[in-house]
Amino acid sequence: MSAARLLFLLWAGAGCTSASPAPVEPPPSQTTVAFYTAEQATRGRRVFTTVCSACHGRNEFVGPIFGFTWMADSIGDLFEHISTKMPQDDPGSLSAEEYVAVVAYMLQLNGRAAGDRELPADPAQLATLRW
Repeated sequence: MSAARLLFLLWAGAGCTSASPAPVEPPPSQTTVAFYTAEQATRGRRVFTTVCSACHGRNEFVGPIFGFTWMADSIGDLFEHISTKMPQDDPGSLSAEEYVAVVAYMLQLNGRAAGDRELPADPAQLATLRW
């Protein structure tokens, strides 16, 4: 078995070891910028619980697989994806504020600190923000 394949299997398996994964912490050398408020993340958790959890588990949005999929992109890329494709049975049916609150909740799940300014519901502004 090649070293690259072995590393991939170890990496992929690490995301499957816990039913309730801990939030991903930023590296110590990385400055954490607060993009959302705690209240906004709470609203996002409510939306997630009432709408998203019908198809998704919270654990899908934390850990190495989520990080590999989304954290290299802008926050706006995730917002654009969920606001145009979710929920699957009625894409785009939530308000921009509800979608951005769900993104704030995902930031919180991944260990990003809350601040005193809400994450904007403006796709152009979100496109400039990185995880």
